[in-house]
Amino acid sequence: MLDIAMEPINFIITFINSMGLGERVSIATGLIYIVLSVRQNALCWPFGIVSVAIWMVVVFQGKLYSDAFLQFIYVVLGFYGWHQWLRGGKDHEPLKVRKIDLKLSLRLAAIGLITFIPLGYISENYLGASFPWWDALTTVISLIAQYLLAKKYLENWILWITADAMYIVIYYLKGWTGYSGLMTVYTVMAIIGFAGWLKSYKADRVQQCQPA
Repeated sequence: MLDIAMEPINFIITFINSMGLGERVSIATGLIYIVLSVRQNALCWPFGIVSVAIWMVVVFQGKLYSDAFLQFIYVVLGFYGWHQWLRGGKDHEPLKVRKIDLKLSLRLAAIGLITFIPLGYISENYLGASFPWWDALTTVISLIAQYLLAKKYLENWILWITADAMYIVIYYLKGWTGYSGLMTVYTVMAIIGFAGWLKSYKADRVQQCQPA
């Protein structure tokens, strides 16, 4: 019984020992980032920037080129989101949680489709990427999700749940079981984030005497 209980602990220890310093920093800062973003703390952004900058190198070496490009965009959106959360609201106030409208939803869906098809084709035929179409799809979903997160739209968490669940499978098939486990944690945190942000959104609507 004790041996069975120790198996997960031994796996975690072995996994951590197998990583380089950069990967450890990426995971640690990534976990801090997701926790702070769920709590709507703007300090999540500098931690996120460090995490994805390191992870960009890792996935590029693993030939997930769309994912590597995605991490680069994350760095850019990290600075953008940091500014938005602090001064992107009315009269340069911090942003509050809001819901996306139909017009923006359709626009982002169109942009996503237009981007997904050529990105998947290029990844498969010219870059020799691993899982090119899945890599392209998760890239597009994640980019849209990151933009919505930067603008504090509630629906960002729905897209993160979708993308992270897909990354669980992709990273597992690549043999990156530790990062697959990390994506599992991210998926759970995204669900928690959605619930927390929804509660915050409803509280703000009540305070402003507006329908949710």
